[in-house]
Amino acid sequence: MIAETARIYSKNIGESVEIRDYAIVYDGATLENNVIIGEHSVIGRSATPTSVMKKELSKLKETVISNGTAICSNVIIYADVKIGADSLIGDNSSIMPNVRIGQNVLISRGVTINTEVEIGDNSRIMDNSHITGRVKIGKHVFISVGVTMANDNLFGKQGYDEQVFGAIINDYVSIGVGAIIMPGVKIGEGSIVAAGSVVKKDVPEHVIVSGNPAKVITKVPSHMSRSSNGGA
Repeated sequence: MIAETARIYSKNIGESVEIRDYAIVYDGATLENNVIIGEHSVIGRSATPTSVMKKELSKLKETVISNGTAICSNVIIYADVKIGADSLIGDNSSIMPNVRIGQNVLISRGVTINTEVEIGDNSRIMDNSHITGRVKIGKHVFISVGVTMANDNLFGKQGYDEQVFGAIINDYVSIGVGAIIMPGVKIGEGSIVAAGSVVKKDVPEHVIVSGNPAKVITKVPSHMSRSSNGGA
């Protein structure tokens, strides 16, 4: 079902697709089967950089929303984004170009995802979190509400070069409410970042870190481990 008020510029629309009132689907976007696009959402929007931009944005136009994925209301998904099957993108979220999201991923309400981000299968990012540019998130990762990430310790002094990159968050990591993840850190598989922590350096596998700066306080106990090969 396609609402009369929707604007569809793409010819790549699958079967059993629902596009609700005032949504826009631009040319170059592909909606596979059983996709839902919520009210006022925009799919495949071209970026419009100006002189204030510090980096060159992707010029690729292809955007793919895979089978069974639901895009809720007021979501902006730019061109050059691919979202895997059976995923959900919550209300008022924004996804910039050159982002790859796996299958069965939940992006909750008000999440912002910058460019050059990878998110693995079965991961969850909760309300009002910010995923900065050049972040890699593994599979089965849980990121709680209000988590913030940064990718540049020099506040843009040298522009956007190869020294600017965000965290690498490995499989089965859990990050608590309001944590701050600083540029370039690696968080090992199965580890837990406690609520409100500030992660400034690499975190080993299967440990709990807490504080500002975050420090290892214990190994992850078996009853808290979500990884099949972790836990004390």
